[in-house]
Amino acid sequence: MAESFGGSLNLIIWLLATAGAGFYAYRCLFAKEGMIEQYGFGDQSAFVINLVGSFVGAGFVMGVVILFAGPQGAWAFVTYSLVQSAIGTITGYRMVNGPWAKVEGVKATAEGWIAPLIFTVLYAFLLINMQDILYEIAPTAV
Repeated sequence: MAESFGGSLNLIIWLLATAGAGFYAYRCLFAKEGMIEQYGFGDQSAFVINLVGSFVGAGFVMGVVILFAGPQGAWAFVTYSLVQSAIGTITGYRMVNGPWAKVEGVKATAEGWIAPLIFTVLYAFLLINMQDILYEIAPTAV
């Protein structure tokens, strides 16, 4: 399996990114009450947390599928994940350091931009380090 990812380090980074997506997907989809309480979002945020969980959950499922099917040709998935996490870093930083963070009851933490920043670094590493594999076109059956 490590060979198809271009080495153990790439596989470990892939596993970290996929596990991280699984963690946040679980929290958003199955433990949203804990997130609502932890960050002081209020019950009205349940729909949006669930919506975010559906996106993160899809990324987790795709990460697992690619883990077993092989990363050849998966550049679009890694690029999407990189862009999404980069946007999350920027918007998360703005939210945590903006007026929303001062709303009564909200418990804004740096996790709002640090977690996406970590994902951005992981996916950038994979996109650069695995470019030959990710851009590889799978052979067609003749």
